[in-house]
Amino acid sequence: THNDGGGPKKQVLYAINREGKTRAAFPVVGPRFHDWEDIAIDDSGHLYLGDIGNNDSKEDKLAVYEIDEPDPTSGTGSISPKRGWTLKFPGAPFDCESLFIWKNYGYVISKVFDNARAQVFRFPLENTNEPLTLELVATTKIESPVTGADISADGSLLGLVSKAGAYVYRIDGNVARVTNVEPHHTKLKDQHIEGYCFVPDGLLATSERRNIFLFTDPAFCGK
Repeated sequence: THNDGGGPKKQVLYAINREGKTRAAFPVVGPRFHDWEDIAIDDSGHLYLGDIGNNDSKEDKLAVYEIDEPDPTSGTGSISPKRGWTLKFPGAPFDCESLFIWKNYGYVISKVFDNARAQVFRFPLENTNEPLTLELVATTKIESPVTGADISADGSLLGLVSKAGAYVYRIDGNVARVTNVEPHHTKLKDQHIEGYCFVPDGLLATSERRNIFLFTDPAFCGK
């Protein structure tokens, strides 16, 4: 997990247990983060750090960095990104707090207000020094600011969380299906959830209030 925001004091990757106790801390050195908002993982043990926050839509670019997942039993030590991507908006800039990885693409989700529907965009995980323009993949029916996302290891489920609650879509590997598939929805109130990830026994969520939630309903476990 990580703290919201940017600057050297907040550029730290933390390993915590299910009770929320810190087990290790790894400062991220190299790039200076503007607004770190999410972490994602691929199927090869790489973590992706999303410097994607854009409050008031003032920034015209986002950034994502790849690192090797550190061993939480190794104590502490700084880590540096192996690769990075600069992302451009296909139109007007928007705020963003959600990142997930599927196959050879990274995906981000717009955090929008005033009952606008959240949209899913992607970018290729190719080696390049040039900015990449985000590509629209799907428009959800969620009319509440999305603050976290994850995809199950097998790609069958996509989880999104917003101020209106937690959603799980059965997409069977096709992210574009969130446009039409009806999700399983669990309402939440005033929890300020920002971290969201699938685990073997369900879907784990963390909030800005330092609470940890585990959803074990069959819909959250792919059953």
